[in-house]
Amino acid sequence: MESAGDETRPGAPSEESKESEAPRAEGQPGETPRGAVEQPGKRGFVVPALAFVVAGLMLFPLLGKSGIWDPYELDSADLARRIAVNVFGAHELTLPDAVNSLPTLTDLRMGELSFTSMALGFKVLGLHDWAGRLPLALWAFAGAASLYGVLGRLLDRRAGLYAVLVLCTMPLYVMQARTMLGDIVPMSAMAMAWAGLTGALLDRGAARAGWIVLGLAGLLSGYLSRGLILGVAAPGLGVGCSWALLRVNGGGTGTLGVRQLGGLRAGDLVGAAVLVVGAAAVARGVWVLSKATFDAPLVRDLGVALLRKPPVESTFDLTFRQLGHALFPWSAFLPFAFGRLFRAPPLAGEPRVDGGVGEGSVGPAASSAGEVAGAEEARASREREVALRVSVLVTAAFAYGAVALLAPYAGALPFSGPAVLAAGAAIAILDLERGAPPSRALSLGSALLALVLFADFIRQPEKGLAVFSVDKAAFPRSFEEGAAQGLLIAVAAFVAMAGLTWFEVQPSRTPSSFEAWARGMIRTYQEGVEAFARIWGGNLLFLLVVIEAALVGLGGMIFVGRRAGWAAVTRMSKQFSDVGVNAWWALPLAFALAPVVLLTVRDGFRLLVARSRLPRAAFMLVAGLLAGGVLGFGYYPALAAQLSPKEVFESYLRQHKEGEPLAVLGVRGRAATYYQGGEVQTLPDVARAFMWLTAVQGAPIPPPPSSRRWLVVRADDLPKLNSLYRKEAGKNVPVLDGHSSQILLVSNLLGDQPNENWIGEMVLDAEPAAITHPVRARFEDQLELIGWEVTDDEGRVVDGVVPQRPHHLRTYFRVLKPVGGTWKMFVHIDGAQRRYNGDHPVLGGRYPMNLWQVGDIVVDDHEVVLEPNFTTGEYTLYLGFFSGDNRFRVTEGPNHENRVIAGSVRVR
Repeated sequence: MESAGDETRPGAPSEESKESEAPRAEGQPGETPRGAVEQPGKRGFVVPALAFVVAGLMLFPLLGKSGIWDPYELDSADLARRIAVNVFGAHELTLPDAVNSLPTLTDLRMGELSFTSMALGFKVLGLHDWAGRLPLALWAFAGAASLYGVLGRLLDRRAGLYAVLVLCTMPLYVMQARTMLGDIVPMSAMAMAWAGLTGALLDRGAARAGWIVLGLAGLLSGYLSRGLILGVAAPGLGVGCSWALLRVNGGGTGTLGVRQLGGLRAGDLVGAAVLVVGAAAVARGVWVLSKATFDAPLVRDLGVALLRKPPVESTFDLTFRQLGHALFPWSAFLPFAFGRLFRAPPLAGEPRVDGGVGEGSVGPAASSAGEVAGAEEARASREREVALRVSVLVTAAFAYGAVALLAPYAGALPFSGPAVLAAGAAIAILDLERGAPPSRALSLGSALLALVLFADFIRQPEKGLAVFSVDKAAFPRSFEEGAAQGLLIAVAAFVAMAGLTWFEVQPSRTPSSFEAWARGMIRTYQEGVEAFARIWGGNLLFLLVVIEAALVGLGGMIFVGRRAGWAAVTRMSKQFSDVGVNAWWALPLAFALAPVVLLTVRDGFRLLVARSRLPRAAFMLVAGLLAGGVLGFGYYPALAAQLSPKEVFESYLRQHKEGEPLAVLGVRGRAATYYQGGEVQTLPDVARAFMWLTAVQGAPIPPPPSSRRWLVVRADDLPKLNSLYRKEAGKNVPVLDGHSSQILLVSNLLGDQPNENWIGEMVLDAEPAAITHPVRARFEDQLELIGWEVTDDEGRVVDGVVPQRPHHLRTYFRVLKPVGGTWKMFVHIDGAQRRYNGDHPVLGGRYPMNLWQVGDIVVDDHEVVLEPNFTTGEYTLYLGFFSGDNRFRVTEGPNHENRVIAGSVRVR
């Protein structure tokens, strides 16, 4: 890691520059004195109150915003309802035609504590989604409070506050608290067990008894939710082995309590007992795991359900990959934060061997009893902090090891130790505040890792579901664009704020006026230019001059060639020629302005820190709050809304009239119980759903008094339902609520509302009045090509395409007869010895050709991006269909080798 001394810039700064960039002196307003440790009683209840307010604001809102995720949450909620009926006597929750018996551990697939908590919520508050989630949010709050307690008591109240801020902006922890998946209980149990056992190991006096009670409660809760390995062995071995390391290395003599018989201390008794419990738990857990099979009843000691055949990717690194996305963006900072835990900053007043302030033991300068007592207290504080750091590092390792041990048997499991990771991050941030050196390696490394993870989210949007750790979950396609925007905002806020926080030391003062700042900026710029000119003895500057001369020549050649009509220039693509003409001035200008922009951003952040009077390290937490706010209140609630039928049921309640019935297809009717107080009819397949919706003869129930009917349908079933409806009515089935790409609300009557059926963009109810490029060609006697047009990204029709820019080729067909076979479409743009080949599934594969009805007008929208080697000119467009090596035969219209010659495409 870099030290503060690494921040020196090339060149000799002036006295004013030196003064403005000097580190902030200890005790300056807005900065915590270097190495200061908060004294007991200082700040009263302000810091803990702030920690609990932040935890409450992050955990409890939006519990009822998103509905129940079918089947994952719905299964958990139904199991909890059955427990409420049989254990708590909530017979009013009994559902007809549903299983109401008490579930077994095998049904639960984990320990019962999570489900019992949800059942109690249903018993007290009724059968609502938020009633099942509220007890889980309370568990999460208890875990955050435990984390604050141990760090605030043993280290510093600020450390406790920072840990709560980090924990409650980790998506894994927050979203598990807001969903009825059950794994927030083992996460909170881990936080309680680690906090209690660590406090019992390191604290003194009567408080140790309270810590023991908390630790035992955490171990018991972990056992009742996730068994021995995850719930008991991980925290037990973490704290127990930390004690063993401290004792073996001769540390902990001032932290483990008063001396007892045989030279033991109270902390030794706690550490040894915890180590024995942890070792016994892991031994018993591994033995049970070795005997268990996937089809055997679940054993409470194991606490996890085994898979018949775990995924191939269920290896030791599965947890790392999961955490990278589930803890994003904190996952980009955590590796570096844990690296900094290995070295604590010197505490204020800590004596060195030479009698100064720093690390070391009491020196000869400690002449008075007060100084000796202060030295002893400083040494005890140092040892307590070192022991706490060891406990964080070792427990995090055992938490990872427990999940990695079970992954090859049980697949992906939610990581149970986010609280321990939050503690490590908080200590690293507090170190910066107390005087630890900043690090450009940490700043740039965190930014790079965050961008790599962001690229993962963009290329594989389903990584956004990592916080839930469920198998075979589908990411809603319509949410991909919105997801990218939300994640971009989160990662930009985190990278910018975190990078600036760790990049340098906060200067002691900022320029007093804009004029002073401008003079300093000019001086710094001049020094940078002079230093740049000296690199490689001036050869780098000479090389840049040569490159600039070449760019001027290229620009001049293209400029003259365009006007003179030179063939070599006219054959260039427009994009390449535009770049060539402007590169000679654009690149030097960008190169010259980049340092100004970067220095302005740096100085703006310095001013923000100075004016806010907050420690510079606190802005790392601001980064987490910004990113966590975007994700916790924007991205993930929007994603959850796409996955749940709640909005669709609420839309039905708003729009329907009395006597208009509702049925569901592909969604279990029990989901309606949580929104409208009773189950609805469940239809078995699309054909029966169509018959019921249109009240055709032979429908499963008699026609209702009202002619209008409503149907909740999964998006995967909409194409077939739409095809049946078009065959009957000649138009697309009415969709009254299509906000979710997963679950839709359909009716047999549209009324005066717009049709939100996404198939309407592909299958038109009427032929367009005008098509830019009309064509008449037939594929056998089944399909007729009637025209095409090119649009830009905003849907506007254009008369040409530009290489490397996205355009859309919209091709219109009329269905003459049912289309036989399975075909894919090709698009060839040929000319100048170049070809664009656009093979793609017809309509993106979303509305198969075997569903097309006679008379349908179908529009295939295919994105076209030409390569940069396409020069200006006219190119021939060929269209057709293929299956393997065969092409759909063209029987009418201009064609070549069963490719319709559709006309010319102009490349600009």
